[in-house]
Amino acid sequence: MIISKSPAGKFMLGIDLSDEYCQISYLYNKRARFGRGFINAVTGGVSREPVTFSTVRDQELYNIPMALCKLTDSPVWLVGDDALEAGRENEGTTVTSLLQKARDDVSVRIEGEEYGAGALLALYLSRCLALLEPVIVPEQIAAVVFTASTMDYSTEQMVQRAFGRLGLNVQQVLCESYQESFFNYMLMQDAEQRRAGMLLCEYAADGMIRFSTLLYNRRTSPMVYWTESETREIPLSLGPAGRDREFSLAVQEILGKNEASAVYLTGEGFEGGWMKDAAVFLCRGRRVFQGENLFSKGAAYSALLHVDKPSEIPDSIYLSGDALRSNIGIEVLLREQMGYHVLLDAGIKWYNAEVEEDFILENGKEFNLLRTPVTGGDPQQLTVRLDGIPDRPDRTTRIRVLLTMPGADRLKVQVTDMGFGDIFPSEGGVWEGTFTV
Repeated sequence: MIISKSPAGKFMLGIDLSDEYCQISYLYNKRARFGRGFINAVTGGVSREPVTFSTVRDQELYNIPMALCKLTDSPVWLVGDDALEAGRENEGTTVTSLLQKARDDVSVRIEGEEYGAGALLALYLSRCLALLEPVIVPEQIAAVVFTASTMDYSTEQMVQRAFGRLGLNVQQVLCESYQESFFNYMLMQDAEQRRAGMLLCEYAADGMIRFSTLLYNRRTSPMVYWTESETREIPLSLGPAGRDREFSLAVQEILGKNEASAVYLTGEGFEGGWMKDAAVFLCRGRRVFQGENLFSKGAAYSALLHVDKPSEIPDSIYLSGDALRSNIGIEVLLREQMGYHVLLDAGIKWYNAEVEEDFILENGKEFNLLRTPVTGGDPQQLTVRLDGIPDRPDRTTRIRVLLTMPGADRLKVQVTDMGFGDIFPSEGGVWEGTFTV
């Protein structure tokens, strides 16, 4: 059964991208009613979970191989498993690793013609969305969130450009890391799972395990979350018993530092049912989940939270690895009362951080910014000295303050002397400084 489409309906898509595959989860939502669940666009029923597209009906085959194949002497392009099969049968030219090629901005030569990797990635995404028809029609997509193991500035810009080539009128197109998708997934679960922190274990086929503990600060409003991660190696060559032993020891050490009320296991390394002692330990007073579509589901939830956040979900801030972890502000005098004026909010990604405002300098040749960490710790004053600024009476110097961030832990301050109208014309002085935040 496929539900009928209506203009009131909205699709929220989460797309997990890697060089090997893409995976798409989605919600169909007429209204964000968290307690009642969401409409399953395939069955018409109500579900609290996003639906993940499967390449084979009624099976959990979620990964669409990141491959395109142009059939020989034909305008037809195939995607995913069909592309790989056509390549094996020498029916055309197959292109893989599209994400890395697009990052490197390379060209691919096919039948004597050059194709930009960004254009090929856009074509791949277009073909993947076409696989979802007739369940999803592009006109009803309200938001798309892309998620990847590493989502830095250059990757985000590249993905945005590729998706922009499709010409879809989508309300929000955002990018985030796996850890941020994990946070958004957990935010939409029962509050009990967040009671004492959460642990994500990603076990890759090369034997590397990344442990990410989701922590939070209860004393802030809104509540602030962040992750602490570390990586271990447990080679698959150890065999089932050896992996069970080593993983059990590793997870006991990790949970000894920060307890968790819920543990999520994902990755090829967990396949095969080898966990015995580790499973007994993990299930002692905790909820344990295993699955391969956690990140695409989390990204779909993220799309919902950005467009139509359910009222039951509390306000919160997630501090990703490239986010500012402090509030940056300044004390100002307003109506003869001292107050705190925020310039940059914690949680903003460093490459999006920019603010410019004018102030009247109270007196002297310096002023203080106030850095307040939201993960705990004492506030810190950042003193900006304006050596050489002209001597003027109190409150007769207007300054323009520009704050930017050249990196995740660096704050650049640029101050321009604007003078004070015709009474004290500006002499054009500019001061710059960089602080560690």
